[in-house]
Amino acid sequence: MLDIAIIGAGLSGLSLVDRLLEGNRNIAVFEARNRYGGRILSRSIASGSTASSFMVDMGPTWLWPDYQPRIAALAERLGLELFRQWDAGHSLYQVDAHSAPAMYIDTETHNTARRIKGGCHQLTAGLLQRIPGSILHPHHRLLRLADRDTYIDLEFDAGNHHVSYRAQQVVLAMPPRLLAESILFEPALAPKLIRAMQDIPTWMAGHAKAMLVYPEAFWRHQGYSGNALQPYPGAVLAEIYDACSKQGESAALFGFFGLPAFTREHYRDNLEALIVQQITRLFGTAAANPLHILIQDWGLEPFTATEQDRVPPTEHPRYGHPWLQLDHWRDKLYFCGTETAQTSGGYLEGALKASDRVFEALTL
Repeated sequence: MLDIAIIGAGLSGLSLVDRLLEGNRNIAVFEARNRYGGRILSRSIASGSTASSFMVDMGPTWLWPDYQPRIAALAERLGLELFRQWDAGHSLYQVDAHSAPAMYIDTETHNTARRIKGGCHQLTAGLLQRIPGSILHPHHRLLRLADRDTYIDLEFDAGNHHVSYRAQQVVLAMPPRLLAESILFEPALAPKLIRAMQDIPTWMAGHAKAMLVYPEAFWRHQGYSGNALQPYPGAVLAEIYDACSKQGESAALFGFFGLPAFTREHYRDNLEALIVQQITRLFGTAAANPLHILIQDWGLEPFTATEQDRVPPTEHPRYGHPWLQLDHWRDKLYFCGTETAQTSGGYLEGALKASDRVFEALTL
């Protein structure tokens, strides 16, 4: 029997197991995907100016070490190098599709924002180096939890067969809405708790991100920062930013989609062309021929998003519901993950804050 089963190998789950290993407990981590990191996702693509490749972030991009002590401390402990988001030059703001974009200088928006050299995935990669591979179980999708008084039964879909485990305590390091929609609890959780879980938007689940790689950072040479805001209805990308590597030897722009999930799905086959058209209208013909275009639609990720998440929230949700701060099933079941953090919910900092809370509860 396991002492502790952790469900979800994103930042929150991995940081929790990293700390729990010091207590020599019998622990296992289960992850539905074939990769670790959850919503932290960096992809390697060929550079336009060198023969090497570089990493681009298709999930979280920034951290704010001045205000987020946990993520700053983790980056330092793992020996990661941080660098400032590029903001030098003119930024663009366009109020509608038919007007010319206005230029302005913005030195404040990302004044304290930092990126991780080599990509955000180095946070989870660094933690994975500290965790024995024998306790990691990818391709294990949780189906059912059953309270057996002194332990919990766990049933997983492991691909072509189902497997079961027993654990004295279980930590659910997954979005609450996804848990409410996909896991069978025996006995059932209180209806009010399930409704509260369903009402908590999963951060980033309704969003999509595009990355365009170029032979060179032409916008910098033209005096642009790469920042462009286009908040009008119908804009394919609502926000665009510079995504070059630290030294600028690799050139890329990334953007957050303004189109909602159902519209993205309708234009799925034409999204790349629509993105290039928009970028070209903003920055001229130098933007017309990207080397690569990557699209990460989190709304299509079954282990991130539910049907409710197809419409993202219009403002930052209030996370950290008090019921999710408690233990359940008589000190055997805990909720973790960034949506359960009472402050910094939705951010990397929130994921670490949630894991700290659960760690303290498990080690009392």
